[in-house]
Amino acid sequence: MNIKVFDGAMGTMLQAAGIADKPCPEYACIISPDEVRKIHRAYVEAGADIIETNTFGGNPIKLSEFGLAERTEEINAQAVAVARSACDATTQVAGSVGPLGQLIAPLGELDFDVAVAAYERQIKALADAGVDYILIETLIDIQEMRAALLAAKAVCDLPVICQMSFEENARTVTGTDVVTMVKTLEPMGASVVGINCSLGPKQLLPLIEDLAKNTNLPISVQPNAGMPMLVDGRTVFPLAADEMSIYTLELVKAGASYVGGCCGTTPEHIRALKQALEKVEIPKRTL
Repeated sequence: MNIKVFDGAMGTMLQAAGIADKPCPEYACIISPDEVRKIHRAYVEAGADIIETNTFGGNPIKLSEFGLAERTEEINAQAVAVARSACDATTQVAGSVGPLGQLIAPLGELDFDVAVAAYERQIKALADAGVDYILIETLIDIQEMRAALLAAKAVCDLPVICQMSFEENARTVTGTDVVTMVKTLEPMGASVVGINCSLGPKQLLPLIEDLAKNTNLPISVQPNAGMPMLVDGRTVFPLAADEMSIYTLELVKAGASYVGGCCGTTPEHIRALKQALEKVEIPKRTL
């Protein structure tokens, strides 16, 4: 089987452990490394082939909100070390790179070159610390994805996975569709293109089908555990592990070579997905 399985949500697990906001999720690698390692290890034991560093908001612009911009390199390097300490011999590590928290001009006020420089700083720290992939994820603005991909290509030679987040209208919040995404990123040197967050696996299926029709690159997908619902003032993701694994098999059949989970998913979701995949043989492209 040549499908690679990512881990699931980090934020969900950090919240359950009570260490998501002291003062931010990424800082948990500094003050609670053993707890973060346990989360990584739970996903490895569930069958994840690739685990993501706890660095989603580890860029200096986002970290500046917590007075931690000057510790960007330290936080990212420590996150890689914690992830590596949880790995088996064959486990790979993806350096997670999320949004900057500000929109790039003309949609916002952030200068494009400033965005590139911020991403360069984080991605270089991740690469220097020894990740196997750069995973740019949950971006909604194609300009921000361009900035992040340019930064990655400038500071390292690692494979770069580019995942954007789409709404039910098949566009990102800022209006990009999947065809525009892939036609922009493929010539720039993206290694893998894909989708994560926002939607559940059922809603992502037609988008993955469109992606497969428009690229020869490997495709990644990390859905939420269904569409979020508000229950007693809390956001709840309704898909149980077994149910989600069935939907995710359909995503693989549609063209995805890298699969995992986003918001609301747990090691149980990844275990169910891994077990479901072991029962089928679907030849797909991977790096």
